[in-house]
Amino acid sequence: MLNSRDGITAVVHDTLNEILKDAESDPVSFTGAERITDIGFTSLLLARLIIQLEAALGADPFEERYVVSDIRTVDELIDAYRQTLQASAVA
Repeated sequence: MLNSRDGITAVVHDTLNEILKDAESDPVSFTGAERITDIGFTSLLLARLIIQLEAALGADPFEERYVVSDIRTVDELIDAYRQTLQASAVA
């Protein structure tokens, strides 16, 4: 399930909303086009997001493949994890 687009999307959306809730922000119903900074993510919250997603998905796309500052939208974040998971499945 986690290697499917829907599974990865669900984990990313749930994790984003969990962190927003902890930061006392309202949950978001994502379209994917939202800019991560526009929904309330500071650099500290983004670091927390990456740590939690690595634990949940078992991958860190920012270790070798991507630069965090290049990921701007929720869909770009999902795609980074999807591509990293696909590459690790092939290797």
